Amino acid sequence: MEVQGRVIAENLTPLTFVDDEGKATEQYPFNPNGSVSGFAGLCSRDGRHLAIMPHPERAFLPWQCHYLPDNMKKNLLVSPWMEMFCNAYEWSVRVTDDR
Repeated sequence: MEVQGRVIAENLTPLTFVDDEGKATEQYPFNPNGSVSGFAGLCSRDGRHLAIMPHPERAFLPWQCHYLPDNMKKNLLVSPWMEMFCNAYEWSVRVTDDR
């Protein structure tokens, strides 16, 4: 529990599984692996190193997702995880342009 306390205190959890109300959860299907406090990712203090559990590369299309609300299944071309890849691409382009 000491490590968990440090991780929370130092804000090293950039990704958290949440329920429909946006609250961290350990409950399935919102948290598919039951991780403590809903932790879905950990990062270094400077934010440059990230380890994540959800494997978004395996679920960027709606049919690949283990769970989506019915209205999302019908209306999405890509899953919400695709936004993470778009953000990473945009960040890398900015960093490259700034050099």
